[in-house]
Amino acid sequence: MLDPKCYSTQHLTAPEVACPRSDTSRPPTSTDIRPSPSENNHADWQTDDGIVLHPIYTRATAAASSSLIPDRDFLLRGVTKELGTALAVDLRQRHAHPDPEMTNRAVLDDLQGGVSSLELRLDRAVRSGSWQAFCPQGDVANESPSDATRGNGWLGDDGVMLYQVSDFDTALASVPLDQTAISLDAGNGFLAAAALLAALWERRGVDPIEARGAFGGDPIGTLSRAPSLVRLRGKSMHGLADLATWTSRTFPHVTSATVDSTTYYDAGGTDTQELAFSIATAVEYLRAMTVARNPQTETLSIDQAAAQLLFRYSLGTDHFLSVAKLRAARVLWARVLQTCGGSPLPMKMQTCTSSRVMTDRDLNLNLLRNCTAVFSGLLGGADTVTSLPLDHAIGLPDEFGRRMARNTVLILNDEAKLGRVADPAGGSYFFETLTDQLCEQAWALFQQVERRGGMLACVRNGWVAKQIIPSAEKWASQFAYGEKSFVGVTKFIHARSRIVRRAAPDVDRLRQFAIHQFAAHRDAQIAIPLLEHGPNLAEAMFVEAQGGASIPQMNRMLGDRVSREASP
Repeated sequence: MLDPKCYSTQHLTAPEVACPRSDTSRPPTSTDIRPSPSENNHADWQTDDGIVLHPIYTRATAAASSSLIPDRDFLLRGVTKELGTALAVDLRQRHAHPDPEMTNRAVLDDLQGGVSSLELRLDRAVRSGSWQAFCPQGDVANESPSDATRGNGWLGDDGVMLYQVSDFDTALASVPLDQTAISLDAGNGFLAAAALLAALWERRGVDPIEARGAFGGDPIGTLSRAPSLVRLRGKSMHGLADLATWTSRTFPHVTSATVDSTTYYDAGGTDTQELAFSIATAVEYLRAMTVARNPQTETLSIDQAAAQLLFRYSLGTDHFLSVAKLRAARVLWARVLQTCGGSPLPMKMQTCTSSRVMTDRDLNLNLLRNCTAVFSGLLGGADTVTSLPLDHAIGLPDEFGRRMARNTVLILNDEAKLGRVADPAGGSYFFETLTDQLCEQAWALFQQVERRGGMLACVRNGWVAKQIIPSAEKWASQFAYGEKSFVGVTKFIHARSRIVRRAAPDVDRLRQFAIHQFAAHRDAQIAIPLLEHGPNLAEAMFVEAQGGASIPQMNRMLGDRVSREASP
């Protein structure tokens, strides 16, 4: 299990198969770029991945564009608009206040202030994928001991309490859903949450062609964050595949899967590790979407499956490495699509400021760190940027924190005109060399993952965590012993600096109401059993959502269906 908070600066005190028809024997770069010993000098320094960086780069040390990637320059630059026009950057802000009404106030304030899309993080009860979290204490007969001991503490914890269509309607009241993209972070509850959002679109009369957003299915990412929360008993990848096929033919501007690799970087991993694990995760999702598990299963082509993926990367305070990482991600993904027989499609990319560089001391310094991460995302060509409020490390942000977060993006993109230039790092000897070096190291690590059975197997058996722990411990040790410094945390500490605390919202009333609602309907007869809606789980959940079913009800029916599928 990876805990992103373990290595956050806020706590510092002093057989090989990539995908169908793939060939992974070669790295996605043309040459092996390593500086010769004669080039080393006292001004050289190393990244956390061991890449040696020089003060000066020339043509002799720069790599040529790889001929192995079709249209490499186009894909690397992330150009999605005509030349000469401003690049459209989607400013997506995250909301996690437990009260849907309070969330709505913050949402409307953000939209009025320039935010273009919204991300709703659902609470831990939904992300667990368990319906027992909604039951009254002790009312979990015939369930596993782990379910019986959970209680109701997950209700309203670290997310919005959205359990049925009416809750989504409250949180998104007065939001123009035909103009605003909605992204979900629902963990193991991604199927039910996607069904409710789709039901809301239908209720509001939003044409499926106009609906925009991301359902956010990410079973491997959820497993890496909390392996004890897996609820689909090995069927989570099937659920993701069903969601992808249903989304592909129903909502052309919505992605079903999110490759969220921020967990690995926030937990202390290196840039190379985040790149490799993100690509390995995406390959697992491609397999799930393109390989039929039975004769009745609907599948997607490689191109259709690739269009269903949104990549989310975490950015720190080293803008050189951050920009190179985003460029390298595009090259790696292009190589995967090429070896899978797909078309060279641009990568859909979202960036977010890493939580590990946000501190709970001297909060104003977080403005600088967030600004650096946003700057890197814009220069790196991210399609969507999430900017963290300066008070992110101490709890739910206030109005001022949200305002400064969104204004950081607006000023850099609109007033500094960063969106006017596509890939401003392109052609730099330094950036081109660093990009290729990251590609080489990440591809080699990706091959290791494939040889060990793929990303899902490596997360389950703990291999991924074992790779990250040494780099995380080294990162923390470097700060503890002064080899690296963080202004305001380990260096130039303000004399009156102290940890800032903010009271958590009182959710007792909301919890009791949610428990009462579920208790009143948990034994209600379902007109059409979930198993009889058809072979596609996502479509079956949508039918239930249309009929008024809540997330705990749908998760309970989903568990029953999985049990019947697994029975002889």
